[in-house]
Amino acid sequence: MKTTLIPNRTVLLGETRTLTVENAELKYKSSATREGCRLEVRGSERETFTEYHVTATVVGRGVVEGGGCAADDLIGQVAAEMAKRKIQPIQEKFYGRREVRADVLRHRTDAYRRYGLDAEVPVTWIEGMPLGGSDFVGLQIWGIAAHDGEKCVKTVENPATGRGRVWTGCGFEMLHLPGVRGTLPGGELPVGHAAQAQQMFMNVERGLKAHGMVYTDVARTWIYMSRLLEWYGELNRVRNAIYAPAGLGARDGVAFPASTGIQGRMGDEECLVDVLALKRHASASVVAEPVRCSPRQDQSFNYGSAFSRGMTFEIEGKKTVHLSGTASINTAGASTHIGDAECQSLETLMSTAAILEAQGGSLRSITSATLFCKDQASYEAWNRVTRLLQLPDFPKVCVLADVCRQDLLVEMESVAVI
Repeated sequence: MKTTLIPNRTVLLGETRTLTVENAELKYKSSATREGCRLEVRGSERETFTEYHVTATVVGRGVVEGGGCAADDLIGQVAAEMAKRKIQPIQEKFYGRREVRADVLRHRTDAYRRYGLDAEVPVTWIEGMPLGGSDFVGLQIWGIAAHDGEKCVKTVENPATGRGRVWTGCGFEMLHLPGVRGTLPGGELPVGHAAQAQQMFMNVERGLKAHGMVYTDVARTWIYMSRLLEWYGELNRVRNAIYAPAGLGARDGVAFPASTGIQGRMGDEECLVDVLALKRHASASVVAEPVRCSPRQDQSFNYGSAFSRGMTFEIEGKKTVHLSGTASINTAGASTHIGDAECQSLETLMSTAAILEAQGGSLRSITSATLFCKDQASYEAWNRVTRLLQLPDFPKVCVLADVCRQDLLVEMESVAVI
């Protein structure tokens, strides 16, 4: 079996430089082409497919030469790269203010059609408040390209959750349900955050069932709440009440999915969730293993939250590790380094690195990440830590958002290929 990591491509629009970083498994180049945007493509080649992670972000205020729109230019670059590499997206996530959502998604539709891509692939839009001067932050795409050219990722639909994507591999189906909200059958949102959360998890259950899956097949969730700090504890109670009878988290039950719980919204809902589920058959070529705890953090259930530290998919000789949202929390579940954003940033990085090291990787293995900062000062502290320690500049989208506790200043979720 041939397994290699293909060259990773970083395009930093607006800066003239070429950077080469090498270790046993990673080599990539960064070069400048245009101003206002940054595009990074990471690819991992397997025997029958290549897995891709595309991260595209607006730099500064996002004004390109000639006064053009950075979103239009950036999405055009993304569409060209996807068409060139024949990437079939599994997940697409956009970050920016709600006010620019319609315009940005129109740019996406135009660019996708121009390059012969499927513009009907569902998108999750998260109001990730910008840390720079642009209203549009950027996007992340996770997908695959089959070596035989076959279409193995398709759009599916069901009444409970709407459109999703299914990747059909050798003996498995991987289902991504984006932007599931707590809407009633008529389309309206029930009154109250708890009622919406309850309905949201029920809609997920119905959506899974429509595709022959159940809650124990769920491997990863991304939960966004418009008023996170006001009722995060109640969300956990609602989630636990759904998970327990479904067979998740009990002493002899299936491990909790990896998960992120963070501030964010798509519209006027109290909460929404993206779900990734895996159904394996007897001949499956994929193995999914939860990361229940790490050398630096114990199981989250010990302090009332229902998620694993990560989920590892091993396919054709390589592992893709989806790490849950990680923050400055110790083995007892207590927040650490209160009021010190630099130390919390370092603790977050060390906890992330500890999981990756146990899986055989490192921070250099990260192919995609999202950094959530409580305020601008916390973001600047993160940048000081990574710069002074000369840590790898892995692809990431950075947004302003409340973390699940008032005393936590930064949180990062990530994906790594090992």
